[in-house]
Amino acid sequence: MLKKYVPNAFLKIEFSQLYAIFAWSQRTAEIIPGKSWLTILEIFIHEHSLEKAYQIFQRIKLEPIAEKVIQELDKYEQLLQDAIVFLADGSLTIFGKGFRSFIEKEMQFELGSLSRETSQVLPQLFSQYQLDDDRESIENIEDFRKLVECLENLGLLSPATGSIDWGDLKKTVPICQAFGLTRGTPVDRYYLSKFIKETQNQIGGNILEIGGTPKDKDFYQINPGTSYQILNLETGPGVDIVGDVHDVSVIKPKSFDSVIIFNVLEHCYAPWIAVENIHTWLKPGGKCFAMVPSAIRVHATPVDYWRPLPDAFAWIFRSFSQQKLYVYGNPTTVIASYHGIAVEELTSEELDTYHPDYPVATCILAEK
Repeated sequence: MLKKYVPNAFLKIEFSQLYAIFAWSQRTAEIIPGKSWLTILEIFIHEHSLEKAYQIFQRIKLEPIAEKVIQELDKYEQLLQDAIVFLADGSLTIFGKGFRSFIEKEMQFELGSLSRETSQVLPQLFSQYQLDDDRESIENIEDFRKLVECLENLGLLSPATGSIDWGDLKKTVPICQAFGLTRGTPVDRYYLSKFIKETQNQIGGNILEIGGTPKDKDFYQINPGTSYQILNLETGPGVDIVGDVHDVSVIKPKSFDSVIIFNVLEHCYAPWIAVENIHTWLKPGGKCFAMVPSAIRVHATPVDYWRPLPDAFAWIFRSFSQQKLYVYGNPTTVIASYHGIAVEELTSEELDTYHPDYPVATCILAEK
């Protein structure tokens, strides 16, 4: 059975070039290279079947644009420099003031009815920008399908409303309640391992790990340095310093070359105080290696306060002279992390693809 689609796109003119932009997103805008993209996106506003959409595409790619469409759309030409054109299920809307119109519900012009009649609104609306008319290059349904799949992979087409196949994910309890440990390796552990591999050659000298255990050092596979000490709230095997990271007095200033704090700051009631204390404990030029989960279930051990996102993490480490963020994740791995789907159940591409709006793990290397 062929999939059904709806458009999921915002179109915007920037520097005389037409782009698909991603609403309230950190993703880079995508250049619209030709009329085939516009025609396909417009057809799926109204017709969601791939086979029927292809039949419409074959018909209209050869038809001249109707004079009434040209006349109707001329009145919007002056708006396009500031406007956003929104494509959705059954809707083609010009937001004359960009996203302000989307929020404030003013200067909205709905062209869905005109589009339904012709499926030629978008090519005419943006005709002055001389897009490549590449529609003749789509010679059969396989060519059409490939372009549709490309648009889907870019996020400009989505499964039609009501057609999403939830499969095993439509559950009100997680697939694994233990982060994926019953199935394999938790997703956040995969990203922590990537961060360690990228930075482990910079960890050395007198090392302090906060909130760790001796077995963690083996997992990290880092050089133990001149010395390796562990700070924890409670006594236990391998714990060298018993104390609270919020208390600057538990460690002498300028004592360490490296501080490691993985999966701890989310459990601190004031992580910004903890980081300021780390700054105090580091020698000049010393480095902090930190990681927090950005998308993971609540895990109160003993309490769970925060999910610092990349901007917040950078702010918390603002006192350091240098910092570099390492952010990992995408929509698939966010879902996997929350559901407890294991690393072994995902491909390398699914794990390593990065989407800036969907962090699963946020890491930082900060130098005093």
